[in-house]
Amino acid sequence: MRKLTVALALATAAAALAAGTAGPASAAPEAGGPAAAGRHLTLHSWTLLNEHGPGPNPGERLTALVDARTVGGGAGSGATGPGRARGHAVAQHVFDKDGTVRVEFDIDCLTVDADGAVTVTGPIESVTLTRVGGQPTVSHPDWHPQAGLTFYPADGNGERRVGWAASDTEHPDAPARVTSCTPVPADLWVIDGGTVLRR
Repeated sequence: MRKLTVALALATAAAALAAGTAGPASAAPEAGGPAAAGRHLTLHSWTLLNEHGPGPNPGERLTALVDARTVGGGAGSGATGPGRARGHAVAQHVFDKDGTVRVEFDIDCLTVDADGAVTVTGPIESVTLTRVGGQPTVSHPDWHPQAGLTFYPADGNGERRVGWAASDTEHPDAPARVTSCTPVPADLWVIDGGTVLRR
């Protein structure tokens, strides 16, 4: 129960979400920056993650599902603003003995930096807590705190990392942990699944 309570605190304050590059070959996304300006981007991801390291995580299952696309002129283009996007992301952390925490957010920004890191940000739609044997409790914030997710290219060891953060859904006066279109530092490991970025 302690881990579920900690996970709920993370979901409402900092949560955990991640993803990597497509397939077992782990091909990194192309670098973006100014070259990506005006291009249409789509991002699709399903990943199994671990907040403790690159290996399996018995007793827990942390997954992320992301579907996003740029709108208007694409990432970094004129009138619609840099990285304007539409889409949805779901992070679900299942604890075998305690229950599930599910965080959903709407994506309104999709960007790629010069190093190939892909970032999505947007407002939290809901946080759902389901204790083992219980009914789901869904909260919808009265305001819309930002959440963010950054997919990093594989490192020199072939490990894929992801950063996830969310502003506190229960304390609107608390400092924001996510700024729109800004990358989130890597804090999770991808242990299965993949991410596909198309231009």
